[in-house]
Amino acid sequence: MLFSKDYVASFINRNFEPIWESVRPVPIVRIDFGNGTVMTRTLHGNIATYVCAADGQVLDILPGIYEPQTYLQALNQFRLLHNYVVRAKDQGAVRLREYHEGQVQALKDNQAPPQFVNSAGMTKASIERTILAVLVPAPEAKGLDPKQAKSTDQPKLESKEDIASWKILAEDTQINETIRRLQIHEMLANLGPVQPKTITKKLYKEVLHANLDDPYLGLGQTLFAGYPFAKEDKAQ
Repeated sequence: MLFSKDYVASFINRNFEPIWESVRPVPIVRIDFGNGTVMTRTLHGNIATYVCAADGQVLDILPGIYEPQTYLQALNQFRLLHNYVVRAKDQGAVRLREYHEGQVQALKDNQAPPQFVNSAGMTKASIERTILAVLVPAPEAKGLDPKQAKSTDQPKLESKEDIASWKILAEDTQINETIRRLQIHEMLANLGPVQPKTITKKLYKEVLHANLDDPYLGLGQTLFAGYPFAKEDKAQ
């Protein structure tokens, strides 16, 4: 699990005030095989990582599960985004919208999006451990801050199952960072300042394809197809 890794949890605890919220009851599946054997287990859900300002305004969102290194790099960008927006004071909302619009345009053009770097690291202000985030084109970011370079490190994979799981995780991370992130940037640019409760159902339905208002989690057609008592069960 992503959050069970010590270095991920340590980074989050060091840089953020972490809060976990369940957006719907955990679904439990119980299968009775009719011979006294019963299997009960929870269904895997989906998650979204919101980073918010002190007043609860959503700054940006990571959709779904990520490969750890990419996840931490994104969270570090969010840490700098917060500084970039807060320093603008009354113009913070404008800066935030322009940030999302810039990310949208880059992703649509199949370009690496602009990135934040801490310019305080290049001055004596770094001695005071301050943050002075600036948004620069991706090629320049790598030159200004070596930490922005993406790691290609991969954990030691000792079985075919580990290799298959890692491949799925890497593919999902790629989708998260392109298709889903584009949808999120468009959503936040259009909505403007927004609280998590305002956007959560829309995010899960349109980006993560998990309708929180659907009691069957999108499995209704599969569960009831060909079942002769479907209408009676639904009526009850």
